[in-house]
Amino acid sequence: MNSSLISIIIVNWNSSGLLRNCLNSIIETNLDRNYEIIVVDNASTDDSVKMVKSEFPDVVLIENKENLGFAKANNIGIKASNGDIILLLNSDAELKTPNTLKKVNQFLAKHSEIGILGLNLIFPNGVPQSPGGKFISTWQLFKQQILLLNSPLAYQVKSKLQPAKNTQFYEIDYVTGACFFVRKEVIRDVGLLNESFFMYGEDMEFCYRAKQKGWRSAILPSIEVVHSKGQSTKKNIEQILSHSINNNCLLIKRFYGNTSAFLAYLIYILGTFIRFVLAFLRKNEKPMVYLKLMRNTIKLRKDSG
Repeated sequence: MNSSLISIIIVNWNSSGLLRNCLNSIIETNLDRNYEIIVVDNASTDDSVKMVKSEFPDVVLIENKENLGFAKANNIGIKASNGDIILLLNSDAELKTPNTLKKVNQFLAKHSEIGILGLNLIFPNGVPQSPGGKFISTWQLFKQQILLLNSPLAYQVKSKLQPAKNTQFYEIDYVTGACFFVRKEVIRDVGLLNESFFMYGEDMEFCYRAKQKGWRSAILPSIEVVHSKGQSTKKNIEQILSHSINNNCLLIKRFYGNTSAFLAYLIYILGTFIRFVLAFLRKNEKPMVYLKLMRNTIKLRKDSG
């Protein structure tokens, strides 16, 4: 059986060291070279571009003149790709399992109903990380923001209930964009990533459109990917969180309507206040970040009407 060409697209912004590790992990874990790597650089000011050109001459490098965001930059990479399978991979992720791409190729060849596939994400210390989940809802937000069930500890408990690594695969509503395999056929069917999402939420929105077209999303837990979650975007955490909040509320509005979106904003405001108080009491975080975030969320709510 001939395997399909996999186009690996990595969006980079000032993450030279992480990007180097990411690229090396692809090369070292995949002896079969039936893949291409496309790095889309979002106007980095570090040595990312120079590093790719000098150390990875076979990598296709696209240099944007400004930071276009995650969705738009990935779309540029998708348009330049030649593969029948696309892998959107974060620059702070590293492939760990030998022959990852060959195994994914074999899996997708056997399961034509699966259009989007994620792998088993773990932190560098081996702690499990969410590879995706259910489509967002106000109840989910309440559990995450008010009951604080989105913490790493909470997910470790939840992961004990997930299918074991020897499970062949399990279906899921959406796959996180940190490691996101998608058939080119799905993209032709549902379109590119939604560029109105600068970052965060575009993966869920895409999977939602794909599901409406009959495509299924799944996780292959036997293949591991190390993801240093947030390392590629931690330089501006306040802006990142604001994008995440606004995009999640936009998704809830699309899925459930205006009333649910209004409730989502209220949940976020209360959740941010709780985190402000906790940060203040712990004295080991910057409570002003959460205070500013709460103000930004109130402003976002007013601007959204």
